[in-house]
Amino acid sequence: MLRYPYTITPEANGTILVTVAGIPGAFTACRSQEEARDMALDVALTMLAAMMDDAEVIPAPPAPKRGQANFVELPAMAEVKLAVYQAMRSQGVSQVKLAGILGTDPKSIRRLLDLFHASRWDHLEMALEALGYQARVTVEPFTAVPGALVKGGAKREGQTLRT
Repeated sequence: MLRYPYTITPEANGTILVTVAGIPGAFTACRSQEEARDMALDVALTMLAAMMDDAEVIPAPPAPKRGQANFVELPAMAEVKLAVYQAMRSQGVSQVKLAGILGTDPKSIRRLLDLFHASRWDHLEMALEALGYQARVTVEPFTAVPGALVKGGAKREGQTLRT
């Protein structure tokens, strides 16, 4: 699990500065403490996507500091996409080459690596396998997030579970 700490700093103009540690340029502003976590995740994914576009090394999360309370955890799909990118980078495999190996077009690989695109898990697994990797899944309870579970079923605030 990629878990980056973030800090919240109130500004004189009433806004809140959110800075994600370990990701260069990952800072943004918001209007409330409630928005801070969502904004931290958005800016973290945006800057990691920019780093991928620039063929940069993805930084490992820094070790948590004593008393650090705020963390943003990357979604599982984003973490797998970053693993595909890092494997491609370390092996010198371009998007065009991976597309050839998988029998698809480079546009599909660009979408597969897009941290904001909902890719199919089987496509991510095929890409990992082509690069000599496999994904392992663990499921564990998480710390309470306000609105994460609603009595009577699985629901996140503002979302509906569709099957």
